[in-house]
Amino acid sequence: MTIVFDQPVALSRMRKAVVRTVATSAAIPQYSLEIDVPMAPVLSAKDAARIEVPSASVSDLVNQAVVRALVEHRGLNSSFTEEGVVLHSAVNLAFIVEVGDGMATPAILGAQDLELAGLSAERIRLTAAARAGALAPEEMMGGTFTVSNLGTLGVHRFNAMVLPPQAAILAVGSPTPEGILTLTLSCDHRLVDGAPGARFLRAVGDALVGEARP
Repeated sequence: MTIVFDQPVALSRMRKAVVRTVATSAAIPQYSLEIDVPMAPVLSAKDAARIEVPSASVSDLVNQAVVRALVEHRGLNSSFTEEGVVLHSAVNLAFIVEVGDGMATPAILGAQDLELAGLSAERIRLTAAARAGALAPEEMMGGTFTVSNLGTLGVHRFNAMVLPPQAAILAVGSPTPEGILTLTLSCDHRLVDGAPGARFLRAVGDALVGEARP
């Protein structure tokens, strides 16, 4: 790609799509919540899972925890429309993939019906398809909740912008040297108030470390 300095460069179609999405998101009343999760049990769970699912990763365990929490907390698996709130029966878990000069958000359709092996296989397949420009329309546009993971880039915590019309997005950072993983939930306040958002985030953390709270 030719690099041009000191003069405007036309936006690609991908970049225009990103601009539209973040501009729409910026107009939404949003708030963020954080929870810290110990990494030791997460890493132990990953090692145990790899006995049967060699491709299992921390990302897959986070995705599985999110899916379980969404099944319990349906208000987070919703969309805002001018006609009202849509509660989705299926959990179509989207995740962000860097593509060219933008990003794609492929969705694992019907994630609530998949075990860890299926979630991992779909993550790998959809990541490759996104980078090859080979996603099906429903895989590109069908997400009902999104996970943004910058853990491999050394960012410990960050706030992700809600992708409308979804209700929320989960930001996943990299563990600190002390072994703490920070999960940050950003919510559309029109759809999710603070207490339901906090209960959902706690459920994600508990599912990730294998605990259960009332």
